[in-house]
Amino acid sequence: MSKKRNKRYQRLALRGTPQKTSKYGFIPPIIEASDYWLGSGKLGTQEINPKAEWLGHLPAFELQNRGKETNCCVSFGTLSALEILHRFQYDSEPNYSDRFLCALSGTDPNSGNNPKKVSDTLRHGGCVKETEYPFVLEEFFQKIPLNIEAKGLEWLKDYEVGYEYVAKDKIREALKRSPVGCAVYAWSQNDKGEYIKLGNPNHWVVLIGFDKEDRPMIYDSYETSVKILEKGYELEFAQIYTLKKKPIPAEEIKEYKKGGSNWLTQIWNRLVEVWFYIF
Repeated sequence: MSKKRNKRYQRLALRGTPQKTSKYGFIPPIIEASDYWLGSGKLGTQEINPKAEWLGHLPAFELQNRGKETNCCVSFGTLSALEILHRFQYDSEPNYSDRFLCALSGTDPNSGNNPKKVSDTLRHGGCVKETEYPFVLEEFFQKIPLNIEAKGLEWLKDYEVGYEYVAKDKIREALKRSPVGCAVYAWSQNDKGEYIKLGNPNHWVVLIGFDKEDRPMIYDSYETSVKILEKGYELEFAQIYTLKKKPIPAEEIKEYKKGGSNWLTQIWNRLVEVWFYIF
């Protein structure tokens, strides 16, 4: 073997051995001219986290594979980003049903889903609590009962969700606005224990910052929930999100005022109702 070929094989060995690509549930979205992108000003995202790190605001860890692969990584990752945002903005951590979003968005149990379809479903179909529609593996992809779907629409009365794509050169800027959903290759490691890219993206995760060595840190729905990628890792199809609590509609306030001197108490009770529904 020539010295040139030998050096090439040595470099490949250091990067890890390519394995058969597994299915985790990511399907690339079709990018359209009408899609929102960071920098267009259409979504109106603002810098809310100057540190560009979300490590201290992670939600409770939940596995997407509990004995059988669900291929729901896109729903798990999208809701993790939403829960991180909620904890950061409102100082409380909801636990939304991954199963609900996975099924409502039409995830294929054999191949998965794309982030655009999942995010659009979230915008128009809402969320429900994990306790209202829990992870039950044997029933995971059953048709969602109408009363549960109604709870998702009820959630949208109190919240507004948005998303937009992020160009690769704007990912660090995006991290100041939101955790970044992104596609990666799962999973191979180099001799340093860093996760490396050996093929096309097949998994959806949440970028939560960069470490002191400038390596991407991601939050995953598999064991070792926080993973360190090698420096320079190319993240693909990145998205950021907005989460806003809606004010009580003016019509409701008018109705409360018609009730007399206790209208402020009625508004307070309404806020308490919303609080207990969410948490």
